[in-house]
Amino acid sequence: MTALRCEATRWALDDDDDFYPGWVEVRLTDAHGRQWVFFDKPPIFGGGDALSPSAAYPIAVTIGCTILSRTSDPNGSEVVTVSTGGRPETTDGDQSEFDVRPDQLVEP
Repeated sequence: MTALRCEATRWALDDDDDFYPGWVEVRLTDAHGRQWVFFDKPPIFGGGDALSPSAAYPIAVTIGCTILSRTSDPNGSEVVTVSTGGRPETTDGDQSEFDVRPDQLVEP
């Protein structure tokens, strides 16, 4: 599966009965320079045991995605449109498609 490189920036919620195993904040800067923020449980970001309340952030993580298209911007640079399938959600709600640079992808 293709994955999108992102950065876990902080532990967002402590472990408790409602949020076990806790939540982490992850940021993505898209091909247009816009920053997107995601919150979800560590396994969603492939960070494994590296994501914890005591970890030294930032930590490189990934989000699974599907490539929808490849185009070029006005400067001739390749732009890849991907979908995260709605999980994790951004703080902007239902945004799940993003334009990214090819070097932001981990392809099989």
